[in-house]
Amino acid sequence: MDVDKNRLSGSDLFSLKENWNAEEIVKLPARTLAYIGDAVYELGLRLVHVRGGIDGAGRLHDSMVEFVSSTAQARLFDKIFDELEEDEQTLVKSWRNAKISSRYGSGTRGEYARATALEAWVAYLFLTGQNERLDSLLKLALKINQEQ
Repeated sequence: MDVDKNRLSGSDLFSLKENWNAEEIVKLPARTLAYIGDAVYELGLRLVHVRGGIDGAGRLHDSMVEFVSSTAQARLFDKIFDELEEDEQTLVKSWRNAKISSRYGSGTRGEYARATALEAWVAYLFLTGQNERLDSLLKLALKINQEQ
């Protein structure tokens, strides 16, 4: 069955019914925030991919791998870090410097730490209702990976 992707209405954004308290969010462990951020990041990218017309389960999965690897996320972290406000940089640094597991996938320990911080940042943006910034971050991720 052919789906006209141009006729899919709605947004690629998703949101909570009510935003979480930012002061309490920052008290959560980095890995807890990264757990949420990982899901938000991947769902956001998946929505963009489906609306963009990538079809076939194998192609969908394969196209996502390049975006969700610790190497790709570390690259995005490096791109956005200097553009954050000073207080935001402090938060992201604390998440980057948090204790990480001894198993960190295919990337380096440093890449995993930066990817964890990025995922925590994604969770923070999502939970505090900063949807425009989250959308911009996802678009930047797509752009960076297309340039690679």
